[in-house]
Amino acid sequence: MSLTLVICAVTATVMLVALAVQAILTLAQVRNTAKAVEYLALNADGKLTALDPVVNAIRTVSSGVSSGWLKIAQMVYGLFRK
Repeated sequence: MSLTLVICAVTATVMLVALAVQAILTLAQVRNTAKAVEYLALNADGKLTALDPVVNAIRTVSSGVSSGWLKIAQMVYGLFRK
């Protein structure tokens, strides 16, 4: 009976140590990922402003599509195609 309790205690201790080691490794990876995301966020701000003309062009096209200009252009194209 005493041997069984010792084996269970040793097994539980080994598993607890393994869990602690895995938690430490996981937290280290989370820290590295957070640093990488922070670096990306700080450096992406200047680069994203270069995309403003593209975003404005897409916004113009989407507003044209929603306002019906595309339908009128397709109708005119269809008239000339025939």
